[in-house]
Parts: sequence; structure tokens; C-alpha cells
Amino acid sequence: MTHDEAKAAFMEECPVVYGGVTYQRISALIYRKNHTGRGLRIQAELKDNNNHSVVIVSPERIERRSSNETTI
Repeated sequence: MTHDEAKAAFMEECPVVYGGVTYQRISALIYRKNHTGRGLRIQAELKDNNNHSVVIVSPERIERRSSNETTI
């Protein structure tokens, strides 16, 4: 998922898949300075379905859940 796709999925609150697990939505987008301090990198926060923990991942590693998949 590109940064623009992550932003759209965040705003639309649509389900996403990371590591074979479906998350209800991207709960936050985080912008951090990179190690040189000259650029930014974006990360997505995914809250687990029980609302007990979050996973912070690169948007490139997540994808939108297709409409025919079911959430467990």
C-alpha cells in the first residue's frame, strides 16, 4: 500500500490485512523523521480486534481487505 492508499484507507476506516491477519482499520498514521533527519517515513498503527494492543508497521506491508474476505 502506498502512502496515499494508506491515508485513504485510514480516512475511510476500511479493514486491512497484515501478516495474514485482518484488522478492522488503520487506527493511526505516524510520521517520523528518518535517521538523517532530512526526510519523513510513514507508519501505520493497527489496533487488534480485542482493543488490547497495537501493531506499528510500514504501509508497504499492509493491503486493503477484499470485499469477499471475512474477519475472524
